[in-house]
Amino acid sequence: MVGTPCGVPPSTALRHRHSAARGQGPVAWLRGTFSMNFHRNDLSHVLGAILALGLTQTAFAQETKPAKPPAAQDEPQVLEAVTVTGTRIQGLDLKGAVQAYQIDRELIDESGATSVIDLFNQLPIAAGGGGTFSTASAGALSGDTPVGASGVSLRGLGTSATLTLINGRRASISAFARGQESFIDASAIPLAALERVEILPNGASALYGADAVAGVVNYVLRKDFEGLEASLSYGDSTAKSDEGRVNFNLVAGKAFGDHHVTAVVDYFKRNAFYLRDRAASRDSFRPSQQGFHPSFNDLFFMTNDQTEGPGGSGCASADFKVGNLGEYCQVNANRYVSSQDEQESVGGLISHSYSFGDGATWYNELLFQSSKAQGTSSPANFSRAPIDPENPNWPTTLKDDLVAEGKVRRFSSYYGFPIFAWGKLIDSRAVEVESQSYRFVTGLKGRLASGWTYDAGLTIGGNDRTQEGLSGLYRSKAFYDANLGNLCTDGSAVRRWDVNLSRPSATYVGATCEAAGKTTLWYNPFGGQTQQPGGLTDRLETKARREGRSRAYALDGSLSGDLFTLAGRQVKGAFGAEYRRETLRDTPSGDAVATATNPEPILGFSSTSAKAERDQWAVYGEVYAPLSDRLDLQLAARYDHYDAFGGDFNPKVSARFRATDALTFRANWSTSFRAPSLAQSGAGVLLSSYRVNCRITPQACGGSATANGQALLSEDVGNPELKAENAKTWGGGLLFEPTDDIEIKLDYWNIEHRNLVGVAEDDFIRRALAGAFPVKGPGQLPTGQAGVEVTNGFVTDAHFQISNLGYQKTRGVDFSYTQHLPESSAGRFTATFDATYLIAFDRKASADALIERLAGDYLYPRFMANARIRWSKDAWRASLGARYVSRYTDQPDPRTLAAVGIAANTKVKVDASFTLDGSVSYDFSEHSYIQLNVRNLLDEAPPRVLGSSANVDLYNHDLIGRFATLRLTHRF
Repeated sequence: MVGTPCGVPPSTALRHRHSAARGQGPVAWLRGTFSMNFHRNDLSHVLGAILALGLTQTAFAQETKPAKPPAAQDEPQVLEAVTVTGTRIQGLDLKGAVQAYQIDRELIDESGATSVIDLFNQLPIAAGGGGTFSTASAGALSGDTPVGASGVSLRGLGTSATLTLINGRRASISAFARGQESFIDASAIPLAALERVEILPNGASALYGADAVAGVVNYVLRKDFEGLEASLSYGDSTAKSDEGRVNFNLVAGKAFGDHHVTAVVDYFKRNAFYLRDRAASRDSFRPSQQGFHPSFNDLFFMTNDQTEGPGGSGCASADFKVGNLGEYCQVNANRYVSSQDEQESVGGLISHSYSFGDGATWYNELLFQSSKAQGTSSPANFSRAPIDPENPNWPTTLKDDLVAEGKVRRFSSYYGFPIFAWGKLIDSRAVEVESQSYRFVTGLKGRLASGWTYDAGLTIGGNDRTQEGLSGLYRSKAFYDANLGNLCTDGSAVRRWDVNLSRPSATYVGATCEAAGKTTLWYNPFGGQTQQPGGLTDRLETKARREGRSRAYALDGSLSGDLFTLAGRQVKGAFGAEYRRETLRDTPSGDAVATATNPEPILGFSSTSAKAERDQWAVYGEVYAPLSDRLDLQLAARYDHYDAFGGDFNPKVSARFRATDALTFRANWSTSFRAPSLAQSGAGVLLSSYRVNCRITPQACGGSATANGQALLSEDVGNPELKAENAKTWGGGLLFEPTDDIEIKLDYWNIEHRNLVGVAEDDFIRRALAGAFPVKGPGQLPTGQAGVEVTNGFVTDAHFQISNLGYQKTRGVDFSYTQHLPESSAGRFTATFDATYLIAFDRKASADALIERLAGDYLYPRFMANARIRWSKDAWRASLGARYVSRYTDQPDPRTLAAVGIAANTKVKVDASFTLDGSVSYDFSEHSYIQLNVRNLLDEAPPRVLGSSANVDLYNHDLIGRFATLRLTHRF
């Protein structure tokens, strides 16, 4: 990716930041600060083969005042820095050629963001479908986002379909995958190290990599800084809970002859935020039926489950319920789940360049970050846990209830046979993750005597992560042994019962610790599980240490220059080649690895495993041809080759037609090819969970679409036969500037994505029941084998296989409007409006599956819009922004509908949301300013979402409420 600032000398950080407010034209100000260029380079299918290639981005004019000695501050000088992103050809002015979105340093400061992912949470192009994720969705469970990590997805297509670059070069993946999808961790980039973020929301495979299906996000790092700047910020919500965030950073830079060094150090710390801290998420709509007071059933004499009822140390009256399986003591799991990790990080950037006398430049950059984060999920369930009837802790009242329910003469009738328990451990599952990321680039760039420019570089990057349990991770075998009297207080064990871990059960043998002159170490599952003997927790809990390591090594080189003249116009080109090697090792602790004899080694917890490596090389070329004074064409092509998946050729054609000085049309067409990620191609067995949706798969629920589907403790298993994904992207748009103060952009985009790699649970179940995968009885499906288990017509377990699915097609429209009002005594005003309308998002999981029409459905709002008014006068600046998310269909299951008193099969809608943000800053001296940013000014609660266990949509809405950040910046 090319970025060529033209002729801008170093300036003070503060003047660079505020140059727009002091003597520049309004159009230049906007382009230098918040350029939302939602332009989809498209053409119709007729022009498609002629028109769409190179990811040529709009040229943004960034105007700043040069630094001068205080005595020389006379008339302001404006020097323009033109940056062209989306083409490999240097020096092109492609204004209006491509849809693009730029977030520069001004907007980063104005937004109040404290992490990189904060910049994307409210962008329409990065919303929908849960693809863009922050630590709000993180947790200790295998289905959660990795603790302390975040990722960016464009158009709702997932992080694997969005290519992430840093300074135009590819970034290395996180050592821990999201499920079994590799991603680039946005949290590993220190926010203070960013100069700007460039987003190209259309296919870019022909230029930057075959996997740029949905587009490219390029993080541009700071360089050529002069002076020393310190910034300190503190933010917190206005609620009674403490969600404090502290950020401190230093930026320093200086030229030493032909050398220039820029250094950034960034420190960030924030407190945890829990679902219980907000009324909207505090109480689950459907509390867990497995509680701290377990339900018991011998599965022989008894019909209905029994639990410790109200009174004494039994279940509280408000939580005691009777369901279709009998008695249970419900638990509001939301009281234990964190919505935001506790996190602390230190990172930075060192950038160095050396200019040779012949115009060549040697450049180096080192980006690094070290972080520690803690995530908390609800306590683990245990299901069908065998309990010894002779456990001395059985309450008398409960024993009487079991006698009455089983219609036996006395409780001793149960002796020699296990009584099974369904309950929940009392400790939350919590883990801590430490991460170290680094990236080093060294290269040489310059200009040859022929006028051609060159750039060649070496990139080395990596990520190391370790995860350790803090609480609530119980070894299943030790837990069962402690409930059956197999453990002795001296650390030894006896064979009182033989335990079958593949389908929890036990067979009585009869040995006892007492017979060996020892004492039995009994687990006490009664009285809310709060009274346990000393030393037992150490026997049960594990840290389940997990270690991950990813590495990337790359060499690249490119040339750019004039090719020939065509009808008196200069045709330009760029050509290059890349080589890349990637490795991934994700190794969980042995006691967290599922086996055929122990499919759930830790209760309600699993670590994914992966081991993979690959070599990839590519060659590419791009040509820019001005066919007339008003029409230009860009052609690009790229060939990528993966050692395990072969090669693929991807072209792109794009065109720009300037109908008038005020009106420009643009169009593009391109193809993409994405090999399965390392975590997918090298996947092991991942323990997961899924609740069968009877409405979608009634055949999994005894044929009843209104039944309650079974909650599965399932598996995701690897697939060595995975093939690559492919996609086609096309679209078109226009840029209309009727005056110097008005800018209108309208773009249409269309993406067809096939052979998707992933897991489609409902479709897998349908295919398995139709004979595509084995169907077994309870406990008969070996770990690691794809298939399902069926009990009395209901699917009660599933081992889902990662596979190539069918297709997904998405299309929509982006609109942007910018208005600069004439400067007056009241100051300067600028208004912007940006919106995305999702026309369709269709997904078909397999050839025999039904088409899912997701636009306007769960997590896929059709319409999202941002509006903002900016004002500046003298030393003051302020902005007021609004965000709108349209209604969409909810997806609750029948149990949730019944819990909230809504009739079954009722179509429920998630309400639209509207929030306001504000920012104000003041320059209280020549070198210092103070800024206050408030998100969600009116403290609007997010709309109710019955289909989410958190009660809210953590991907498209904000739960934390009003949040204020105060920042002080000083230039020394």
